[in-house]
Amino acid sequence: MARPARPLISRGSTIAASIEIIDTEGMDAFSLPRVAKHLNVSTSSLYHHFADRRELMTEVAKEIMLEAVVPDHVPGKDWVEWFVDLSLNYRDAILRHPNAALVLVQFLPRDILTSTYEKCARILDDSGVPASLHVVILDGLEKLSLATTLTDLMRHPFENREIFPNVDARRHPTLTRALATNRWSSRELFVVTIRSFLAGVVSREPASVSDVSGRNVVGS
Repeated sequence: MARPARPLISRGSTIAASIEIIDTEGMDAFSLPRVAKHLNVSTSSLYHHFADRRELMTEVAKEIMLEAVVPDHVPGKDWVEWFVDLSLNYRDAILRHPNAALVLVQFLPRDILTSTYEKCARILDDSGVPASLHVVILDGLEKLSLATTLTDLMRHPFENREIFPNVDARRHPTLTRALATNRWSSRELFVVTIRSFLAGVVSREPASVSDVSGRNVVGS
């Protein structure tokens, strides 16, 4: 398709319009013609900035993830707590755009986070975590953060905050007892998952890493 000689819109405004449409109307409503209509331009104008829908979706995924604030790291601060804070920030960024969850799964390029991974690796290195554990920590945290947040989002369309909905006390007595004794919210369970994962990884080389196994998995 021929591109116009002069751009009628900006790359940033197109990405912002796409996110707004997805947030308010859902992925089913999203299309290049819908974005063009939102911006009051022709669909062909979008091709001045984006080769196709996939390129635009990739930029949408990048923009959403870049909303997550990478916290400052104060020398001497518990490195586990820094990673908990970072993971929570990514979780919150995803939860702000529930309709875009599948966009992140399908289109988020890992290289957008490379500079963040470098900072993470430096913090691990400075904290005495062996380099042999860095990849498993960074890769695992990325997968855990995305997977657990997507699981929470599966409940949101129905405004259902139950951890395991539709549990019947007669048919599922053991699970019912477990739910009755659970004291953690979804957010707290997320923190438990992150801390437990990190404790499990570093326990493989306990002599080389600051002890994290004795900490309360939810709070300091």
